[in-house]
Amino acid sequence: MYHQKIGIKKLSQFDQIAFFWIGNDILIPTYLVKSINLVYNRKVKIFHLTNFITKKIPGTTKTIRLDLSKDIMIARIQAYKNFTYNKNLTFFCDADSLFIQQLNLFDLKQDMYFVKRSENFIMNHMWPEYYPEFVNKNAIDLMPYLFGAMAFRNGKNFFTELLDTCLNLPERFHRWYGDQYSLAINLKKNGEKLNLLPIELYLKIVRKPIIKEDLNLYFNKNVKLITFKGENSKKFIHESYINLVNYYESK
Repeated sequence: MYHQKIGIKKLSQFDQIAFFWIGNDILIPTYLVKSINLVYNRKVKIFHLTNFITKKIPGTTKTIRLDLSKDIMIARIQAYKNFTYNKNLTFFCDADSLFIQQLNLFDLKQDMYFVKRSENFIMNHMWPEYYPEFVNKNAIDLMPYLFGAMAFRNGKNFFTELLDTCLNLPERFHRWYGDQYSLAINLKKNGEKLNLLPIELYLKIVRKPIIKEDLNLYFNKNVKLITFKGENSKKFIHESYINLVNYYESK
């Protein structure tokens, strides 16, 4: 029996992690999934949210295939909306990330959690197309919360409202920025006190390969997840994953 193989801990007691990925090249999310299974010793549930043509990613618990918009921002929110929620928290993360340590989601008692942006910069209103809303505006004012790490016990209503907001934005937001821009609008409108996860632990941004010394520091500081942001940072994921495997094997 499967439960006998994995010990007395049942599937209902496993952390749940979900990510969105569509496209022919599945190398980036494959490293994400490998890192999750590494740090959890496969005692985890991993859900890949996607369309009907993207290949299955090895190591996932379940591939959830949906009829999604051709616009990436709309598709992502649709996928989160239609995820099969249960009473346990599900952690949603960006695919261009690596897990460093277990999340221990059962220690988190609230129904939803968000991550607040820490880095600030003036938005490039000409990239990847013209955004008049971004002229002379900074990132924290426009999009103070990140979409790359959040947790929900039941997010269906939340993402239903978010989808409505995004669909009512100009079509350029359906292609880029729409998830975070809509998130800022709705959270401000609702005015609720938010439960925040520290960005330095749950969505630490890196722009270089991580090495043993970095991992020592991350473990000492209880960093859970790193994410590779920036135009050229994705090329560091492979090397960083290899170093992560070597680190765990040396422990």
